[in-house]
Amino acid sequence: MSTRAKILTATAIIFFVCLIVWVVRTTPDTPPPIEHVTPPTVMEYEGNTITEEKDGVILWELTCDKIRMDTITQNIELDGIHGKFFQHDEEKSWELTAKTGIYYQNGSLIHVEGDVVVTNTDGAKLTSDQLEWIADEEKLIATGNVKISKDDMRAYGDTAYSNDNFKHFGLLGNAKVLKGVKDDEPAE
Repeated sequence: MSTRAKILTATAIIFFVCLIVWVVRTTPDTPPPIEHVTPPTVMEYEGNTITEEKDGVILWELTCDKIRMDTITQNIELDGIHGKFFQHDEEKSWELTAKTGIYYQNGSLIHVEGDVVVTNTDGAKLTSDQLEWIADEEKLIATGNVKISKDDMRAYGDTAYSNDNFKHFGLLGNAKVLKGVKDDEPAE
């Protein structure tokens, strides 16, 4: 091999070694993993109204001071509830107030609690600690310190229920019905 060939070979080897060293030294570090940011699953609204309709007719509406909706389950937590339930066949309506509640989307169940008061346009009134409306069954269940009043009739019990669109109520647990009573008279 001639001297010139030896110099070219040595230069090529040095160049190749320098290239490898450069590639190894300048290889970028592994980038940090991308943080997966989970979007919030709860949306919060203030002063909003939710309604349920059937065949274009409003069945009920709930106006709340604050609404929190879980975007995954579609369940809605309610604070400061003022609601209205309509009986279109008899032109009656029921008004509801309660401190808190939950509307379960998949079963059409509304559960409210805390100073529950329900009044209707006929003058009837129901108070209880908790109340559930099961829309699919058109059933109302009130529990805890239940009092139903209309005119001079007072009914008391642990639980009250109605499954005929609020036309009749049944009482369970420590049930008592009094006639000829004034509002300020307590149950005995």
